[in-house]
Amino acid sequence: MQRPVPSLTEAEIKAVFRALDIDNSGTLAEDEMVDGMRSLGLRPSVEASGALWNNLLENDQDNDGLISFEEFRTFVLFREKELRRIFEEIDLDHDGVLVVEEVIAALEKYGVKASRKVVSQRMNELDRITGADGRISFEDFRRMTLLFPSHRVEKLFQEDGKQWHFGYYSIPKHDQKDSSHSAATVFCAGGAAGFVSRTLTAPADRIKVTLQASSKSGESITSVVRTILKEGGVSGFWKGNGANVLKIMPESACKFYANDFCKSRIVVDPDDIRPHERLLAGSMAGVTAQTLIYPMEVVKTRLAVAEKGLYSGIGGCFKKIVGVEGPASLYRGLLASNLGIIPYAGVDLAVYGSLKASWTTKHLDKEPAWYELLAMGSISSFTGQICAYPLQLVRTRLQSSGLPGFPEYAGMRHVAQDVMRTQGFTGFYKGIGANFMKGIPAVAIGYVAYEKSIKAFGPVFD
Repeated sequence: MQRPVPSLTEAEIKAVFRALDIDNSGTLAEDEMVDGMRSLGLRPSVEASGALWNNLLENDQDNDGLISFEEFRTFVLFREKELRRIFEEIDLDHDGVLVVEEVIAALEKYGVKASRKVVSQRMNELDRITGADGRISFEDFRRMTLLFPSHRVEKLFQEDGKQWHFGYYSIPKHDQKDSSHSAATVFCAGGAAGFVSRTLTAPADRIKVTLQASSKSGESITSVVRTILKEGGVSGFWKGNGANVLKIMPESACKFYANDFCKSRIVVDPDDIRPHERLLAGSMAGVTAQTLIYPMEVVKTRLAVAEKGLYSGIGGCFKKIVGVEGPASLYRGLLASNLGIIPYAGVDLAVYGSLKASWTTKHLDKEPAWYELLAMGSISSFTGQICAYPLQLVRTRLQSSGLPGFPEYAGMRHVAQDVMRTQGFTGFYKGIGANFMKGIPAVAIGYVAYEKSIKAFGPVFD
């Protein structure tokens, strides 16, 4: 058993008071106290800071609404006795140091569950804040919780629907806050995200699809842009966007909802989602969404690359494909598409989820700004596209197979052999520059639009 830690000295209490007394007036006001706590590395919620201020006001002997040093000292000395009792209750082996197992045991005692990995990560962070000596002693514990408004261990270890709290430090119980939303909210938010992202990036999508579908060598983004402008003017860049939006809205809605649903069935520990669980849930969500809307994918591609006048519109394209080529043609390239969507959607959603979870862990009292979400979406999209692009190219060739000016293919192997023979391995990445132009901003904008739409639709449907 370690030697008891001495109580706070007068000088130590004064040091804390001075840190809170930002204007050096000799008294504390509520807003000043909150700013001072942040300067000490504490991040109180509005509720916590309000509760602390009410506790301090209980010692306001002259009832002036301000806290003097003498009044603050009375609070601190009483609080320290309570903290010592709480620490000894958690410190099961009474060695004067808290370890992960003891904190988990204390949390479980009061009905709060958190994984060993999450508790360990949080204690490591607290250790860095309090001196990085590899241990959490009573001095560390006192520093972290001295100003916590509660006098009871069951309140010190709080939990709510999304996180548990250790003093002022919060640990998210789930990496995705959206999992608590209704199906209607997720579907509407996903659909809105798809509409916004694809309409804004339609010109890049038109260029990408044209490059993917063409087997001509020497074509570039510049030459395709000239051709589109010549044939249809500026509005030609949005050719096929109606079908694209009709496709992407249900696809995006299904993808986000299926990802949440799959995670709820696959994930073993929501507090510690493993990379392979994210990857599997994302892949299953991508395949589900892609299969459901695939006929619209074929129609979108045909409208984008077919010569002017071949199809009268979305309905005319559907009718002509079914009438001339048979209903099965609406699913031409589905296998290649799903084989491509498995790594793409899996990696995309997994990387985005991991980046957002990491950001949330480091900024527990904030929401990511739109530009931070944009950066996360861009990184996840870039990673996914590198993995999946060759299969996307094969899919597009099969979708446009047999159209005037385009070669006809018997299947995936035929496409792969033709690309390798005529263009070599780099041919599988033809148009990837345009794909980055379209895909990275489309996905990034989609994630931002989804996060914002969740907040807009949540109050309506949840």
